[in-house]
Amino acid sequence: MSIDKELDIENIFENLESIEIIDNTKELLDNGVSAYIKNPGMADGVMIKLYPNGTRKIVKIDSSFNEIVIG
Repeated sequence: MSIDKELDIENIFENLESIEIIDNTKELLDNGVSAYIKNPGMADGVMIKLYPNGTRKIVKIDSSFNEIVIG
């Protein structure tokens, strides 16, 4: 199974705006700080990294806190 199907990326990105409203994600991005969000269906260590410039990446954080871009 591909990572895209496991994560349902399109659905996650559609819901980003509502997620930003209920936490401090928008405030962080407005201040030039990347933010991480997690969809409840995502595997342990997998998150969406939002960059202040609007870029979005799916990342996996390993046990040493290294960030690996997976999508």
